[in-house]
Amino acid sequence: MKYLYLSFIFTTLLACTDRKNKTPELSSVKEKKAPTVEVLIVRQIEGNLSIPATEDYSYTIYSEELNGDDSLDYIVTVNRLDFALNKAIEKGNTAQRAEMGYIGKYNFIFYMDGASKKITQAIPVPSSPHGILEVSFENIKTEAYKDILVDFKIRNSKFRRYFSVTNKIPLQTFETLIFDGLGTDNNTAYHIEYGSGSYSLSKDILVYKADLEDIEFKHPNDIYSANPKISSTGELERLWFFNDYQNKYFTQK
Repeated sequence: MKYLYLSFIFTTLLACTDRKNKTPELSSVKEKKAPTVEVLIVRQIEGNLSIPATEDYSYTIYSEELNGDDSLDYIVTVNRLDFALNKAIEKGNTAQRAEMGYIGKYNFIFYMDGASKKITQAIPVPSSPHGILEVSFENIKTEAYKDILVDFKIRNSKFRRYFSVTNKIPLQTFETLIFDGLGTDNNTAYHIEYGSGSYSLSKDILVYKADLEDIEFKHPNDIYSANPKISSTGELERLWFFNDYQNKYFTQK
């Protein structure tokens, strides 16, 4: 089913809506009222990604101050697992695609500016669609507003992408591995911290070596929902500093 999850600052999950049983607010589009945030988002998702009415997909809406204009902005994650599975069936390569975790462009994020209600085009986050994108926010580039952290899974690995909103568009500034080899003896993990900027006011990103919790899985797909404990060893792997001119993070070799 298609689900709507609405979360605000200091609030986790506020609403869950089955799209086949719309709330009165969502079904009152014919009234002469301004479209709600939910309606605008659904229109953009289905229009931009050409999602048919028969497709099951899920999306989650987060709100946070992301561009310094004193209005709440929105990050929307979209998951198209159903589309990924059906596409594999149509091409007759289900077994092969399943072994690879169905990796592809089936997870996306959208950004809605809180003041203008304008929504960006879909930003793909190629990953395993069995793993839903996880979003969090941190004051990294500036203390005035938050940056966007997007965690995604590729088989038994987890990665994190960092975005900062510039001119009402989320631009990627950094990406790092969180863990790899989950469920195997040959695994790798990293613990992330933030410190005072070395070359700018933006915070440094400190990547420490870490130990990864051993987990056994009863079902192969359980690996996508696993949240293993990561314990820092205290050994700094690498320090990344922000370059204002290129709007990206770099490290000294």
